[in-house]
Amino acid sequence: MSILFISKADNPTEWQQALASLDPEIGFQVWPDSGKPEDIEVALVWKHPPGALLGLPNLKLIQSLGAGVDHIFMDPRLPKNVPIARLVDAELTRQMVEYVTLAVLSRHRRLDLIRGAQLLRDWQVIPPVPISCSRVGILGFGEIGRATGNTLVNLGFKVASWTRTPHTVGAVASYHGSEGFTSLLQKSDILICLLPLIAKTRGLLNAEAFATLPTDAYVINVARGAHLIEQDLLAAIDNGHLSGAWLDVFDAEPLPSNHPFWAHPKIVVTPHLAGLTVASSAASQVIHNLRLVHIGKTPQNLVDPTVGY
Repeated sequence: MSILFISKADNPTEWQQALASLDPEIGFQVWPDSGKPEDIEVALVWKHPPGALLGLPNLKLIQSLGAGVDHIFMDPRLPKNVPIARLVDAELTRQMVEYVTLAVLSRHRRLDLIRGAQLLRDWQVIPPVPISCSRVGILGFGEIGRATGNTLVNLGFKVASWTRTPHTVGAVASYHGSEGFTSLLQKSDILICLLPLIAKTRGLLNAEAFATLPTDAYVINVARGAHLIEQDLLAAIDNGHLSGAWLDVFDAEPLPSNHPFWAHPKIVVTPHLAGLTVASSAASQVIHNLRLVHIGKTPQNLVDPTVGY
């Protein structure tokens, strides 16, 4: 049995070594060389070219190299009836929690004003935003959302979450549906987007949503660029309703050099690095899923193709 690796963003050598350290018997092919196509049982992919997964008669699993799977569903020639799995990895989750916490604390402790004062050589004692005005709303409450919420609660923040359907999350207030979405926005001084990208979440961060947020609210997007209407965000910041934004994902990546986000004083831009898949950490999940599908069992972290995540 073999794995077909398709990704321009990840190092195939690192993945081959990580997988071989766990099971040296597993074959490893790097697209476009698929070796013997009939030997391929798992495709390990990130933004694969459309049609690249055709012609693999024994393909039993399409395994994403990341937590998101929207890139897989963009293929109009995706093989039918082949299970798709997300990557849920402790190291990836840790990085995401670390990154989001950094963004939340930066806004809360007013790092932008502190840095500005430093550049002016102006000795100012700038207090943090009051914790009562740093209420956090998290859109999407899966593995990463729950870990992020728990970390922020432990730091003393009041945290609420929103999902499309009802869920129970213990001490964190939870909202769902369209009415719940509005309620969450009204109570969020810091809004974090961790949603999967599907048709119903595309463009969800728009002018109407921003207007519903409290004055001086802050937006953090680490999900997908298509969740956010960029011109609406710029307008909400420039008219003074939002205090700023911290963005790791964009509609066009790499972000064009002439894009207004780059030079905007109230927007932090990072190049889609909030959570980077580490082969040595994530390989065990890939091996486990390969073994499951090889014997006809259901893989872990299976995606429901009818909803897209």
